[in-house]
Amino acid sequence: MSRSAPIFATGLVCLGLAGCALSGSAAPTTYDLIAPRSFAAAAKPAHYQLVVNEPTSVHALDTDRIMVRPRSDQISYYKGAAWSDRLPHLVQVRTIETLQNSGAVKAVTSSSDRVDGDYSLSMEIRSFQIDTTNGRPAADVDIFAKLIDTNSSKVVASKGFSTRVASADDTPTAGVAALNQALTEVLQDTSTWVSARR
Repeated sequence: MSRSAPIFATGLVCLGLAGCALSGSAAPTTYDLIAPRSFAAAAKPAHYQLVVNEPTSVHALDTDRIMVRPRSDQISYYKGAAWSDRLPHLVQVRTIETLQNSGAVKAVTSSSDRVDGDYSLSMEIRSFQIDTTNGRPAADVDIFAKLIDTNSSKVVASKGFSTRVASADDTPTAGVAALNQALTEVLQDTSTWVSARR
């Protein structure tokens, strides 16, 4: 799935640490990801309890650094910019928020809560970066999700969610805004998919 939705600046939170100094060097500007609050249609909640696991990812994404891909076989990171937490944990928290905001299921908890659920949601972050391989920066987000029956430990449904959103320019601020918009679209679609399981 690919979309060309506009970038919404409201999806960007900068915690304003750029001007601070730490041990003689400037601290990175810290950015956050925002869970969507608006949805195409209010679906009737699925009557089950869902546990959301922390997503898996390659080592290069398991960090608070913001990835940039200048070539298909090369990765880099924005200098002087960072996420507010490790990316997999941040995506887990925002996924839980999204499911709560949408009312997709009766109840949703984190795997760290140690609460049994009827299903668990496991995700793999396959891409979460600014891609500049063709000279035009764009946010590329690709997450593969699996819904698992916790009683049988069997995968009952699986689906990939991906989107690409153009960045206004090659700065970290514009890149993070594009990544926020891309994640919003992915999480909105994931919420709809989760609620369809009855």
